[in-house]
Amino acid sequence: MSKTNFATLLAATALLTGGASAARAEQGLITHKALSLDMAMTMAQGSLEKCRSLNYKCAVTVLDATGRTIIAFQDDGANLHRFDIAHKKAYTALVYRRPSKEVVEGWSKKTAENVPLEEGTMPNPPVEGTIDMGGGLPIMVGNEVIGAIAVSGAPGWPMDEACAKAGLDKVAAKLK
Repeated sequence: MSKTNFATLLAATALLTGGASAARAEQGLITHKALSLDMAMTMAQGSLEKCRSLNYKCAVTVLDATGRTIIAFQDDGANLHRFDIAHKKAYTALVYRRPSKEVVEGWSKKTAENVPLEEGTMPNPPVEGTIDMGGGLPIMVGNEVIGAIAVSGAPGWPMDEACAKAGLDKVAAKLK
């Protein structure tokens, strides 16, 4: 092999190796937005304040993007099952990346119409831990879901959702 061919081969190898190393380095760590405990507590407190202002005895749950509970509690006098239901509503919103009420509407639509299956339109909750109830909202930063919040215990899903939204409103400026 001549010195010119060897030098060309060596340069090409260095270029490929250097490019591969840079590509691997880019794949090493993933940067993403995540909810802090303080932000989750602010949201939960905002939801509780809204519920209490309307004399509702509710439970509130905030989940992170992986479905882990950051904070969950129920107000004094809330019915026993509210705590569990709030978690399932939040999990439904997280899994399907939209308000749990919209998920339920999709499931309802599927049972009423004979249409092919689409994601989020199954007639029954197909993912363990989800529930067919409104009141859960995804926590979004742009198009990225970074968690979910839900309320259970208000008189009807629209009020549960309004209380959950009050919590989101407390941190809306930070979710940009």
